[in-house]
Amino acid sequence: MINILIVDDNPEKQKKIKNAITSVLSEDDYINVESSVDVISAKRIMNVKDINIMILDLYLPIRFEDGAVRDGGKRLIEELSSSRRYKYPNYVISLSQHPEQTQEFKEFTDEIHKYINYDTSNDEWMIELKKYLLRAVRTLKNDINHRTYMYDVAVICALPEELEYVKKSLENIHELEMEFDDFMYFSGYYNVEGNIIKVVTTCSTQMGMAASATMTTKIIHSFCPRYVVMTGIAAGVKGKTNMGDAVVAEYSWDYGAGKDILDESGNNKHKNTIQQIHIDASIANKVRRLQLDNDFKKEVKQSFDKRVPENDFEVIMGPIASGASVIANPEKVQDIIDNQIRDLVAIEMEVYGVYYAAKWAISPKPKFIAIKSICDYADTNKNDDFHDYASYTSVKVFEKLAKEYFEYE
Repeated sequence: MINILIVDDNPEKQKKIKNAITSVLSEDDYINVESSVDVISAKRIMNVKDINIMILDLYLPIRFEDGAVRDGGKRLIEELSSSRRYKYPNYVISLSQHPEQTQEFKEFTDEIHKYINYDTSNDEWMIELKKYLLRAVRTLKNDINHRTYMYDVAVICALPEELEYVKKSLENIHELEMEFDDFMYFSGYYNVEGNIIKVVTTCSTQMGMAASATMTTKIIHSFCPRYVVMTGIAAGVKGKTNMGDAVVAEYSWDYGAGKDILDESGNNKHKNTIQQIHIDASIANKVRRLQLDNDFKKEVKQSFDKRVPENDFEVIMGPIASGASVIANPEKVQDIIDNQIRDLVAIEMEVYGVYYAAKWAISPKPKFIAIKSICDYADTNKNDDFHDYASYTSVKVFEKLAKEYFEYE
């Protein structure tokens, strides 16, 4: 939609301008015409709507009831250009019957606008206005925005303490101020032999798939990263994982999706709809190579300066199930294994939301991966003994992938 704003306190002149617009532009051009009679009402419109073309009288009232002033149009332009509340129009056409004002305005705006002398004795001004409008609209309709990658990696966490480990791994970490978004984002980078890997990171306001999907959508839209990564903690499957192991979600699904029914015996039964989302095969292959790096795995455990488990640190890749609630019931985990995916290695609350949002993101689409480290086994023994260690190991795996395995060209 192309928005045109007429700012003029003369009703007859406004009518003629509107007739000029409608005579050369049709509804098929997706044109919306607004009008105002003073500076105040023009700013009110521009505060809520982006104006592409503004047709401006120069001898203009600040408030209509106070009458027109010589520099009304100039004062409006001055405020629009100095305030972040308004988007400055793509085109400004001054349409005045006072040549001396037009000259002053021309000098003030450094000839960046179109100037047309309005003369009631002939239609030359209308012919000139029509020609200019046609050129301006043709240019605006051909204004194609090509989205390109802005950041190398976006990292999403579910909890603030998980975010802190990501921030500690980065250089020059600082908060970003985003227009129209009060959420907290942080920017930093890795420096690998002079090559800068730009990273943006944040954590959601709450746990769960809805929150993680929303956060992923926002960060992709605002920062256009090549990779989307989720780090954090998960509950592991006993016998397949150990405390602190980093589990890469080769694919994920919502274990609660489907239909709840009563079986023939009158017992509750859940019939799941399994809709898996897989990571890119190239990323999966990079993880497989990393799994063979025994020196790296030893260094991860040795470098942590707090409590660590007795077992060695491993990088595991397999299916991770996401659900709407924290599980402290091993029977529930076994039910997912028996009736959904028997190769399950971990269970948590966010990964499927991240994968879904990234898969269906606007172009250019990012590749995505989740790295969740094990801090419990979804049973009654759940505690925070290895929460810090798990948060740390997931970030170390991400850092290794970002520095040595991800491709940025």
